[in-house]
Amino acid sequence: MNDTPAPGEPGTGPGTGPGQTPSLRAFLGLYAAGFVDREQMIATAAAWPFEAEEGMDEGHPEPTHQDNTLSVLAAARLLGQVTREDVEEIQRRIDGGPDGPADGAARRP
Repeated sequence: MNDTPAPGEPGTGPGTGPGQTPSLRAFLGLYAAGFVDREQMIATAAAWPFEAEEGMDEGHPEPTHQDNTLSVLAAARLLGQVTREDVEEIQRRIDGGPDGPADGAARRP
């Protein structure tokens, strides 16, 4: 198995120096373009360090200045970058299925 992280994966690639956060929006774009396989995308998105959404406005439901919120994942679904099944699997792993989270971590609140 290749242990090299995918471009855009948390903690890697451009924009990930000290104090910089990788972009979920960019990572999902790489997946949609075929540069990341499905299992890697799901595992990475489920473990993503999501940010709290700021400045929500009814006229702009997605915080366009933030790249690491659950709204970005929802927007990727609406844009056809990920499927409903992808989102459901990511959510299952975030919440932890019957056997707990896929990464073995404790259930998230």
